[in-house]
Amino acid sequence: MSPETLRAWGPSRFMTSDQRPAAASLQLPPSKWSELNRGEVVWVHEDSWGFDAGLVDDVSPDHQFLWIEFAGRGRRLLCGGDPVQVWTRG
Repeated sequence: MSPETLRAWGPSRFMTSDQRPAAASLQLPPSKWSELNRGEVVWVHEDSWGFDAGLVDDVSPDHQFLWIEFAGRGRRLLCGGDPVQVWTRG
């Protein structure tokens, strides 16, 4: 899925876990991030921000590092110890 497709979804930010997107049905722990593929759609949840949709850009096969491309906001590196949750389609 391309960044243009993510933009077509409209706002990707959801304020509470009660507003989790229906497609975000499986929380993936950092130990499983290496199973993600480039271009895969994920949702990142932070308590202070809510949910935000993004595309996997790069995955470390050996460490708990994950680069996510957020439509209109650029890339962000997530580390396994960050206070975030990564959700995927179940």
